[in-house]
Amino acid sequence: MKDARIPVTEAEKLADRLKRTREAFGLNQADWSRLVGIEPQAWSNYEQGIRRISIDQALKVCAATGVTTDWIYRGLMTSGLPTEVQLNLQRKRR
Repeated sequence: MKDARIPVTEAEKLADRLKRTREAFGLNQADWSRLVGIEPQAWSNYEQGIRRISIDQALKVCAATGVTTDWIYRGLMTSGLPTEVQLNLQRKRR
């Protein structure tokens, strides 16, 4: 039986990283969406895994926050994430 809290597929892992990233900044979805310039409904779909974030949208997140596409798409924390964000992500690791 699959535990609903543990992402299994790559799409689920990506959605989980997006949610954890937002949470690491301490923002709700509305405030996060304003920060990164993505419509709230679109962001909600990304976090839920309903839609996969496009590279263009991911680059908006990177430009606004300093996170990397390596983190968003591959889950690599060692590739230039801002230190405070990396620490917050590690604290929120599931």
